[in-house]
Amino acid sequence: MKFLVVTAMVISSVFISTNISASDQPKPQNLPQLLEYTNGAKLLIEQGAFDDALARLQWLDENATRISYDFYDLKRPLVYSLWWDLVALSASADIAYTRKSGNMAKQFMLSPQQCETFDTVLWLNQSQEHEQRTLGNLTTVHNNYNGSLERCWNGDAEYLAVKYINHALLERYSPDILSGFIQNIIVRVTNAYEACNMADEQQVCEEQVRDHLVETSILYQAVAMDRDDLPLAGRIGGETLKLLLQWQNSPL
Repeated sequence: MKFLVVTAMVISSVFISTNISASDQPKPQNLPQLLEYTNGAKLLIEQGAFDDALARLQWLDENATRISYDFYDLKRPLVYSLWWDLVALSASADIAYTRKSGNMAKQFMLSPQQCETFDTVLWLNQSQEHEQRTLGNLTTVHNNYNGSLERCWNGDAEYLAVKYINHALLERYSPDILSGFIQNIIVRVTNAYEACNMADEQQVCEEQVRDHLVETSILYQAVAMDRDDLPLAGRIGGETLKLLLQWQNSPL
């Protein structure tokens, strides 16, 4: 699942030095160093040092949140998405990513109420195949233990259920998709749009946020239409248009 990652990338760029060396960098001890270390992995990929980049990403996966829990919400855009990009370039990265995904899926099926496992399974969704497999696992767990996902259900899970119009999961865990759209999409994209002020290419960043808002709004409206609830689809569209007009009329 390609969910919104713009804010995290902007935050990362604020902390990262432009002249760091990708190699021989000491292990991080705080959040800015973790962000710099992540950027080092990106530089290693650009230099073709795929195995070194993979080792760095795996180290971050295992250790980053222990050093700074503020890194938790950054793991998806700054570690797993970068790892997924590396999969296309490195057989070792592909094998490691597949192993990681499989292990986390097994852990989730055994302990669906472990929220960190729940989040990681969702964060590892970087392709339609992964999305559909994870959605199948969510459905299986729900069918076997109705309500067992309640503790960990979040905006990413809702987005996945919305994207594939899984009414069983939505009716149980996200019965009010208008509220979900406002809380999980409107709030997030508003924060991301404001964060674009710090981006090197502000206009490009803002355009990405607007595109994401429109694309996601269409998905939520599709759920409403599938329920034959035209007023709900209209309200979702109205919230989308209101925010777009607000951005359009805001001073530069």
